[in-house]
Amino acid sequence: MNEEITAPYSEPLVRDLIAEFFDSNEAGRIYVEEARRQGWPFVIDHITIRCFDIDRRAREFLNIGYQDLQELVEYPDQGWWAKVYRKAGYPALFIDQAYSDARGAQSILPAWVQRFGDRVLHHVAVRVEKIEQVIDGLKKRGVEFSGAIAGEPGTRLRQIFTAAESRDGQPYSVLELTQRRAYDGFYPEQANSLMQASVKTRGA
Repeated sequence: MNEEITAPYSEPLVRDLIAEFFDSNEAGRIYVEEARRQGWPFVIDHITIRCFDIDRRAREFLNIGYQDLQELVEYPDQGWWAKVYRKAGYPALFIDQAYSDARGAQSILPAWVQRFGDRVLHHVAVRVEKIEQVIDGLKKRGVEFSGAIAGEPGTRLRQIFTAAESRDGQPYSVLELTQRRAYDGFYPEQANSLMQASVKTRGA
């Protein structure tokens, strides 16, 4: 299954991160099975890494051709911020961290990175055409979701997280469904609502 998922990506750095995610995330594995069975297109929209230092963590991605186009998402009141990096033919890369000053004290990110590190993906977002239809299909397979869809029907960006996989009793990774309409950016308010939803684990 991993060969099918990672076939578009020749860079081992990206390919291996994505393969490890789908190996360890049950909702991701079910999505791949349902996409194949129901004929949904399989497109990875973006991948996300949590870390302590965005610029340091991004270096190896810059070395393989990702670009920093100065796309920022900031939440001073929530204690975190992120940068988006892009490479043609590859998923967008969303890297986030807590602020290094007092604002970061309330962020959930440092504890997550301390426990799981910054060499794994927190989530993979797959691009879907009809988000409600995909949600219904996954729910029939037992996939749980962490909340409602962020984004109103007909808008440029709609997103939802599955409930998190649990590792060592803590929320670990999530699959994101992303529906876009001629828009490739990120809405800060949606990113924050998804951040807060990422702590709900399956069965909770």
